[in-house]
Amino acid sequence: MSQTAAIPLSGMLDRPVLRGRTVTRSESVLAWLLALVAALLLTAAILFLSAGGRWFVVETPSMGEAAPVGTLVLDLPVDVTTLHVGEIVSFETAANPDVVYTHRIVAIDADGGLHTRGDVNGAVDPWTLSQADVIGTPALLVPHLGWLFRAAPILLIGTLLILTLTSAFTDRVTRTCLRIAGSALTVSYAAFVLKPFVNVTTITNTSSPTGVEATVISSGIFPVRVDAHGGNTVHLVDGEVGRVVIHELTRNGHYQLTSNIDLDPLGWVALIALCLVPLVACLAVGRVEAVRPS
Repeated sequence: MSQTAAIPLSGMLDRPVLRGRTVTRSESVLAWLLALVAALLLTAAILFLSAGGRWFVVETPSMGEAAPVGTLVLDLPVDVTTLHVGEIVSFETAANPDVVYTHRIVAIDADGGLHTRGDVNGAVDPWTLSQADVIGTPALLVPHLGWLFRAAPILLIGTLLILTLTSAFTDRVTRTCLRIAGSALTVSYAAFVLKPFVNVTTITNTSSPTGVEATVISSGIFPVRVDAHGGNTVHLVDGEVGRVVIHELTRNGHYQLTSNIDLDPLGWVALIALCLVPLVACLAVGRVEAVRPS
């Protein structure tokens, strides 16, 4: 004798259905949390812009560790009479009207004129700032987040291209895995173009009878080890300045520097795990589809 189990209609109506399956409680909670975070971020952005706020991304290493390359700068308007030596300001100048600088105040004239300098720069900036030049002072400096804003056009175009090219595949596992692989390729291309992880810039170099002394700065997210061929080695974090002395030059009188990621064992484990995320995601998609009941 066969038996038929009755499913209460009220129990089915209590849960929403997504693409032919019941949405779990945890998924509903996650969706509401994401919506709440998005609403809070949107509200904060509206309040920030309504207060005259402006945002910039640091593109040069002149501020060192205080605001490394890739730092997101959120500025609010300020009255220059309230500023003091040591504070950071963002400004424009008539000499370079299309460039926004974020430097530290190093002196204030008796009439209120501001003199600024980047933390790692050797000389004071060749201008005196007034209220008309100053955009604002940073309300918040967020290291590394600016890289995401700079990469946004590449990521957006890549995502749209991947979705378009993979929409022709009817098999869900194939389509999803191709999209995961395409997303990883897009992120890799953005990293290749922008070089956010490892980048070392030479600030100055001075020749001497015994070799060359070079001042270098790291402008990448990862800590690095800089090796001078025929010289010493320095370990730098993002925005940190170091000095290397090179005693051996090439036949053309040039010196050679090499930079490599300098992570501790836990850092390497985390980096490898991050690189394996696309592979694990593809395997998980295939496994879920394989065990899905017909």
